[in-house]
Amino acid sequence: MSFRLPALAAAALLMLPTLRLQADPASATEPWQRAIGPWSWQFPRDHGAHPDFKTEWWYFTGNLADAAGRKFGFQLTIFRQGVQFTPVQTASKWAVRDAYFGHFTISDLAAEKFHVAERVSRGALGEARTSTGRMDVALGPWSITMPDGGEQMHLVAREPEMAIDFTARPVKPLVLEGVGGLSRKSDGVGEASYYYSYPRLETSGRLRVGDLVFAVSGLSWFDHEFSTSSLGKNQAGWDWFCLQLADREEIMLYAMRDKSGAMDPESEGTWVRADGTAERLPPGSFTIAKLGTWCSPQSGAVYPSGWHVTVPGHGADLTISPAMTNQELHLAKMGALDYWEGACTITGTVANGPASGAGYTELTGYAGALQQEMKE
Repeated sequence: MSFRLPALAAAALLMLPTLRLQADPASATEPWQRAIGPWSWQFPRDHGAHPDFKTEWWYFTGNLADAAGRKFGFQLTIFRQGVQFTPVQTASKWAVRDAYFGHFTISDLAAEKFHVAERVSRGALGEARTSTGRMDVALGPWSITMPDGGEQMHLVAREPEMAIDFTARPVKPLVLEGVGGLSRKSDGVGEASYYYSYPRLETSGRLRVGDLVFAVSGLSWFDHEFSTSSLGKNQAGWDWFCLQLADREEIMLYAMRDKSGAMDPESEGTWVRADGTAERLPPGSFTIAKLGTWCSPQSGAVYPSGWHVTVPGHGADLTISPAMTNQELHLAKMGALDYWEGACTITGTVANGPASGAGYTELTGYAGALQQEMKE
């Protein structure tokens, strides 16, 4: 879910006092559109921005390796957050309609080092851009584009301590998550997003950590969501999984958590078969149990570390293990904000046969309930 629920984006931006955002991003007095009914999907248009919605993100994660087998995980996410539906000073180069922020990580698994960068922009003076008709998103020296109207994507992110320059090619059709792309996150009206994924992208290019440059290849996953919603009043965060199996099947699961730590009934997912057809996994069709915990030395948050996942309808019994324990983003540019997002490995069985693979897991709300952050 790409760090992917509107409440987390809004919570972070609320920490920018000069933007003076309202605490409730779905107020009835605001003009922003909400995810309620079916969406009329059109591509390449819907790869682009949806400025009538308050919150949007373009999100990649992946597991790659060089020719010698040195493994890396990566995340690149760019967020757009509406500030003023109609800017007051439309003629000014300093006018702010949307704010932008982004997260970029590399997990160097051989060195057991986690590299994190974040960027923030008010979207003025050309510091960030989006297109409404195609995938063309940029935040400073970071960009996510789909050149020449094709499906191949180009990812670029440059920082002094790390960089990537990747090409990602879908090997399966995109998947509309939820019901026709309407993905519910809570039982309130409009507490949902419009959400699609490319669950398997052949990815290759150059990756730099420090002064070392690697030619890498492997698989990545892409999510795009747009919404004007927040978490339900009793929700604290979520656990999200994108799993790519060696038999060319994929699984997406999200478990919304209430403030007691229990899984919310709205939690669901998607199973993508080898032929690219997708099946919704409705609430109650899977289980997720934690196998251990890890305490962050930076935030003090205690995260689950290792999971037992079952999907009885597919005979799936899987163990998900972090590829590296410390993959927590400890962010400071918009106030203290911490969450865990990292590369994972998969073992177990599907339909009575052995299963293996790799994926990514995102854990939010463990360093403080997101609803509480929004109120501060």
